[in-house]
Amino acid sequence: MKAFSVCISDALILKTALLATLLVATYFGTPSSNDSFAISAYEGENKKPQTEYISISEKNRDDNPELLIKEISDSSPDSTDLGTEAKNKDNWIFVNHDVYGSRNSNQTTIGKDNVGDLQIKWRLNNTFGIQDGPLIVKDRGYVLDYIGNIIAFDTKTGKRIWNTSAGGGPTMGLAYSNGAIFASTASNSTIVSINSTDGKIIWRSQELGDPNLGYSVDAPPLVWGDYVIAGSGGSGLPPGTGIVKGNITSLNITNGNVIWNFNTTAGEWVAPGKTPPNGGATAWSGGSIDPDTGILYMPLGSASPNFNASTRQTPNLYSNHMVAVNITSGKMVWATPFIAHNTVLDIQVPDTHDWDTSWGSSISKVRMDNGTERKIVIGHDKMGNVIAMDALTGEEIWWKTLGNPHRTDIIPLPNGSGMTWSYGVYNYHAVDNDTLYITGTNRGLNFFTDGISGHKIAPPNTIEQGLKNGTIYAMDLITGETKWQVQTEYPPRVSPIVTNGIVFAGYIPFEGKVRTGVILALDKETGEKLGEQNVNATIGPVGPSIGNGLLFVPTDKVQGLPKDESVGGSVVAFGIG
Repeated sequence: MKAFSVCISDALILKTALLATLLVATYFGTPSSNDSFAISAYEGENKKPQTEYISISEKNRDDNPELLIKEISDSSPDSTDLGTEAKNKDNWIFVNHDVYGSRNSNQTTIGKDNVGDLQIKWRLNNTFGIQDGPLIVKDRGYVLDYIGNIIAFDTKTGKRIWNTSAGGGPTMGLAYSNGAIFASTASNSTIVSINSTDGKIIWRSQELGDPNLGYSVDAPPLVWGDYVIAGSGGSGLPPGTGIVKGNITSLNITNGNVIWNFNTTAGEWVAPGKTPPNGGATAWSGGSIDPDTGILYMPLGSASPNFNASTRQTPNLYSNHMVAVNITSGKMVWATPFIAHNTVLDIQVPDTHDWDTSWGSSISKVRMDNGTERKIVIGHDKMGNVIAMDALTGEEIWWKTLGNPHRTDIIPLPNGSGMTWSYGVYNYHAVDNDTLYITGTNRGLNFFTDGISGHKIAPPNTIEQGLKNGTIYAMDLITGETKWQVQTEYPPRVSPIVTNGIVFAGYIPFEGKVRTGVILALDKETGEKLGEQNVNATIGPVGPSIGNGLLFVPTDKVQGLPKDESVGGSVVAFGIG
């Protein structure tokens, strides 16, 4: 087992050139006693982990991350709603319920004793698909469709209240704070603030990247204090031009002005003159925030070109990393790579399979066996690696690779890599007090290189990206050990939620091009099935939300309807009785 994490001082982040040099040295050599950063690494093939903190003089605190965290916390603004307050018991105000990314609701209307009585109360039909569960604020719901329309509706009836076009799509969902809805606009490359009462636009940010180059803002906005956090997206090579380089941007919550911008690529691999240009490392799937410290935890995607690393043989910083960023300053606190040489997946070349570190993060406070409390950040990637990291330093606590990977170490070739199988994570996860609920979807792909780019081919009898079947897991949050697992015959590509003793998850039955969706209710302690409902449409991968006494399931095209009654997407509301 090998892991690597970096903890960098605020002052040093400003020295970009020095940072790149030091981090390259970290990958390929042992730092000297004069190196101005802290490193914990597993050194050597069979050596025990060794942690070495190299002291530096700045305020005598860069060799002590706790002092750095205190400075960040002391300078942080008062928090806005976190989503976990008593007044939000029946609300769902972020894509993943709360600022911690827990997907864990305190509602008590639906529980193990009555979940079997759930039935469809209404269905909001829409022209376009819906992939994220709606936000719920009291008796109103807010949902984003596949082309960027935001729909406000009455949660009791499903009746539309207003409809506003925010811009392009698809994106990963919305955020709510103090009467405003915040939306990303995908290929329009902006963030929009909308009045939740009447749907009128309050402000629209400047373009956060050039859409003509393929730049996109896909991540769901995160809101904390005076800050709205935007994560970049954009098409790599292939199918795009490969010019997009990732970033994370902070906006003023009042007017949308840019406060800071953090570039997520650094080092020789993205130096000018590369042909084609290297890029990627985008923050397309969103993250979580620790409001105690004002630190953002954001996973970053893979490097571009996706399938050919010949022009990016030096460390691909910060692709396939989890990064911790100080929200008030925009400076990096630490960065932990998932896929790189001498890390979880010990590869000799950078990622050539598009193994994005993606689909969000969560931050949880857990009590260890010795009685001490520790904050844990959970992240994962599309190769199936799940890592628990120390929130303070990024140091690995445990890591697991889901399923049984097959041929994941074979690089793409002109005549193909042969079929590669992995249990990738293609959804957000949920966390309870001591348990992680996560889905692993079995995927098969054959990877080819075509010159500098490439393509991939899925095996028969799969859906997009070669998805086949999978497993719903409950894992110990402290140790990573599996508590229970439920196998699914079809892809379990539905982000789970946990609430009142229940885990709601699901899977996507398919036959040819026809797909439906089954929502599952499982006992959170045992995995026992408590009930299921077929919504007759593909369930959106961002998954359901819950609030105001109802479970809301987003869907794509509804099956079995006459052509003149075609429904491109919907929200299905389930209630008791």
